[in-house]
Amino acid sequence: MLPLSHCTTHNQMLLRRTTAAAMRRTQRRHLGYVELERDVVAPQHLAEYRAMLAAHAPTRHKLDKGYLGSFGVDVGRASSVYHLSVFEDYDQRDAREATEGLRFFHQGVQSLESSVFKEASATLNEAGLPGLQDGLDAVQGCAFELRTYELQLGYDTVPNFLEIYSGGLKDKMEHDDSGESRLISLLHSEAGVAPLNTVIELWRHESAQGAQRSRLASRKATSWRRAVNHIAELSTRFETQLLRPIL
Repeated sequence: MLPLSHCTTHNQMLLRRTTAAAMRRTQRRHLGYVELERDVVAPQHLAEYRAMLAAHAPTRHKLDKGYLGSFGVDVGRASSVYHLSVFEDYDQRDAREATEGLRFFHQGVQSLESSVFKEASATLNEAGLPGLQDGLDAVQGCAFELRTYELQLGYDTVPNFLEIYSGGLKDKMEHDDSGESRLISLLHSEAGVAPLNTVIELWRHESAQGAQRSRLASRKATSWRRAVNHIAELSTRFETQLLRPIL
């Protein structure tokens, strides 16, 4: 029989773990909304604008606790810069937008776009993934892949997509033995320039080449490949871009 003191300590540890897990679940329920902004920058000003963004990042993090980071585009819409943030509700977003010094003006920025998404938390949690609650883990040398699906219109399209996607995701993760890729978030559109029924995957890769090794390993996942085939039937357009964090 274990000593009483040992049992008490063990029970306290279990209680702390249970409480921490419950707090994480509560936090996930209050993630709210995810905003993806896109700046289109004149090519001759792009390098300077990125440098200014990197210098301004500490200020923006201080003023906007929901700011997750900014990205330049390596492969894709190369004159674009993306910003990712979260907010609890639109009152919080209004307060954020009224904050002086949140952004800065640059003559090279030609246009601004914004889209608001909800995170598919249930799908991520089912696969054991925390979503954006755990941040981006953006470090020098890593790459992010922004995979965008535009789906057919209809109330059931996104739920059907998520059901199909969930059925293949675990298989993909189990077969990807590269250790170089992680699904950061899965989002579906709510408002903005992103068409209705747009779904975005955001993957983090240790490197650009690591993304290719991960993709090759995932081809062994038959359930994932079947899921992709079914997703293709729901899709009207698909694109993927390779992003680098602006640090």
